[in-house]
Amino acid sequence: MNLRLFPPERMNTDYPWTLWAIGWLAIFKAVLWLAYEPALPEALLRSVGWKYIIGALPLLICGVALWKRRRWAVWGLVLSAVADLVFLLALPGSLQAYLVDSEVALFSVLLSAVVLVCGGPVGSALILCGIPAMFRHTR
Repeated sequence: MNLRLFPPERMNTDYPWTLWAIGWLAIFKAVLWLAYEPALPEALLRSVGWKYIIGALPLLICGVALWKRRRWAVWGLVLSAVADLVFLLALPGSLQAYLVDSEVALFSVLLSAVVLVCGGPVGSALILCGIPAMFRHTR
């Protein structure tokens, strides 16, 4: 079995950068939560944890499949992004999970911005903004 995560055509100048960027974004959304533990009440932390555990594998699979221009990966990413935003609307307190607390204010702001973009609702919104490009470049 020949397993290739990175398609050889990615190095061509005509490879769509949006597929590459959204694929990486999906992978970051899948694994970034492993790097920190949000300070949330236990019940909310458990809900957020289950969301991450259930959503990690589909995001990884769809991110890599998007690089290979698979149309079903677009549907998977759209569904995942919508589910992430619906989860945030259903449990608005879970927004605190994306904010990193530190003694240094600038460090907190920078890390929180990275988490919001790469693992949070901003990343989901960016995936949804990329729908036209993803459908245009997949088969």
